[in-house]
Amino acid sequence: RGMRFSVALPDGPSRGYMLEVFESHFELPDLGPIGANGLANPRDFKTPTAKYEHTNDEWHIVNKYQGELFVAAQDHSPYDVVAWHGNYAPYKYDLANFAVINSVSFDHVDPSIFTVLTCKSAHPGTAVADFVIFPPRFEVQQHTFRPPYFHRNCMSEFMGLIRGEYEAKQGGFLPGGASLHSMMTPHGPDSQTVERATKRDLLPGRVADNTQSFMFESMFQLRLTKWAIENQQRDHDYYKAWQSIPVTFNPNQI
Repeated sequence: RGMRFSVALPDGPSRGYMLEVFESHFELPDLGPIGANGLANPRDFKTPTAKYEHTNDEWHIVNKYQGELFVAAQDHSPYDVVAWHGNYAPYKYDLANFAVINSVSFDHVDPSIFTVLTCKSAHPGTAVADFVIFPPRFEVQQHTFRPPYFHRNCMSEFMGLIRGEYEAKQGGFLPGGASLHSMMTPHGPDSQTVERATKRDLLPGRVADNTQSFMFESMFQLRLTKWAIENQQRDHDYYKAWQSIPVTFNPNQI
């Protein structure tokens, strides 16, 4: 907030996802019984090297106020400050450095175990926003439905895919896409994933190799923009991913 920054990637312009919070700041989650190391380690976060520059070329400064973007032009670099100091700075983090922790016995662990950053709320057990990833990892759970199980949540879940295929919706979720499950809305893996997971041998194996999906999770209800609602790429048949899942409940086997 209030800091001039720009992003210049080595391969030129790119597209991505953005999450903005208006309360508190992001921080590393409390590790609790995990101890001192694990998940996103502080040593892997990188901040820019201090420097300054003086140029006479044109810059466009984009500011956001009350949900609107404003652009101002200036004839010199905004990075001409020499005496700046402090510990408030932009940073970057390579998701490949995330130290994954998972179940090595049974049960699908709650995805909060994959939290990279959190913006805490005043209510324990919820967050203004969590940034969660689903990284490449081993899966070894026995007597377990290994994909994300069907559930409802007190948090809104915004899913995105950076590359590859999402493990719970292979082929139906493309990089650059997104899904939104509002709080208390039932959801889970698609029918093809359910069929594979219920019939496979539970041998140790790898999951999510060559892929990277993520989730923005919030205690608040998320509101769609008009652009998202009216976009031609909107999937109006999304619900059909679950229609062919058979009912396997048998009260006589309880």
